[in-house]
Amino acid sequence: MHLPADIIPLVTLFFPKSPLLPSTSTNSAIQTPSTTSSASLTPTSAHIVSVTSSVVQSETPSAAAVATPEAKLLLSHAGAYASSLRSTYPDQNLAVFAEPIWWWQSGSAVDALLTYTSTTGDTQYANLLSNTLITEATATNDFMTVQATGNDDQAWWALAALTAAETNLIPSGPVPWETLAHNVFQEQTARWDNDKCNGGMKWKILEGDGTDGWHYKSTIANGLFFQMAARLALLTSSADIKAWAVKSYDWTVSVGLISPDFDVYDGTDDAKGENGCVDVNHNMWSYNVGVFMYGSAVMAKLTGEEEWLDRTKAFIASAKRNFVNEETGELWEAKCESDSSCDSDQVSFKGTLARWLGATAELLPDLRESVGDIMHGASNMATAGTIASEAQGAISTFNQLEIVDAGLRLQGVGGKEGMIGMKRNTRSVAGRIRWLDTAR
Repeated sequence: MHLPADIIPLVTLFFPKSPLLPSTSTNSAIQTPSTTSSASLTPTSAHIVSVTSSVVQSETPSAAAVATPEAKLLLSHAGAYASSLRSTYPDQNLAVFAEPIWWWQSGSAVDALLTYTSTTGDTQYANLLSNTLITEATATNDFMTVQATGNDDQAWWALAALTAAETNLIPSGPVPWETLAHNVFQEQTARWDNDKCNGGMKWKILEGDGTDGWHYKSTIANGLFFQMAARLALLTSSADIKAWAVKSYDWTVSVGLISPDFDVYDGTDDAKGENGCVDVNHNMWSYNVGVFMYGSAVMAKLTGEEEWLDRTKAFIASAKRNFVNEETGELWEAKCESDSSCDSDQVSFKGTLARWLGATAELLPDLRESVGDIMHGASNMATAGTIASEAQGAISTFNQLEIVDAGLRLQGVGGKEGMIGMKRNTRSVAGRIRWLDTAR
């Protein structure tokens, strides 16, 4: 039997003595990613094997007038960014950033590395991520650390636990990942506030003196709760959890935080007006549209309802309209990047938008082309090494990792059982090697 040239490196890596290999093949046949023009990048881990772009691009339509980035280039950059991100942790056994980076951003970065692991099949960070989730969940298994002052802080870690469950990360403790997320969900349903605004989730968990966000019903806190409920409902088939997803989405629309054009605003104050929430903060941030976009995609997958699919499409259009730099193709935090005023929170928002764009395209493949209209340009900028307008650092690296990972997912590249391969049109050989039907 003749092996396609693209498959030989994979067989060589996992079965170096296979009789299917040409007689001249050795371990030296394994392709390693080439270095790029960016001086900040280093060669990727040997865990990563290149996938030729000719096969990948034949499967996926490219966005109009924007070149689809080469998968092998995205892979090499993804490995470099993941390695660089890990190097920023002061404790190399715990995936938590040092201050002044916020604790919730560490949870989001754990999610990014979980996505990287699932997308590339590079499992070298699996133990680190598992141990970190167990540690930060604490003995109460709910991520209620001293840093969890807001509902959103806690929810970011719950979403990381959901990603661990969805990608089958092996737990380092007795509690399933899904249980950690469900514990957070149950706690947050108890915090749903019907006293003002006819519902909604407050930004802060404790009242304090009432001046530090207690009266603010932030869109991100409600969006994370919505997405958490949608993903838990998909995992568990729970009608009750699904109902909470619908309830939280409908509430967000009812108070004007999602416009008729699917622009998503920042939040509203429950202390203003007789019943609260008479004013809307119309600032727009990229992670707000992203969190509702992917939550809606999950609901479309769960229910099969056209309404949720239409909402997902509308959120994608809103993201393109508001958060893409037309001149460069970069993802763009328009509210603060135009005058370089982004704070340490805001610089990471577009990375999460990229993650959820990639996840949406992976979950609903018919939307890959519209997502590609956004992500191909952003991925090209990331692999050109010019995407970081802010000072280089952990969050810049996080953004770049999210963007190139989304580019890979958009093209259908995914790692299974430690391999790099296509997630579509594949069959198993000997339970491990995955063949590309289009390459035979």
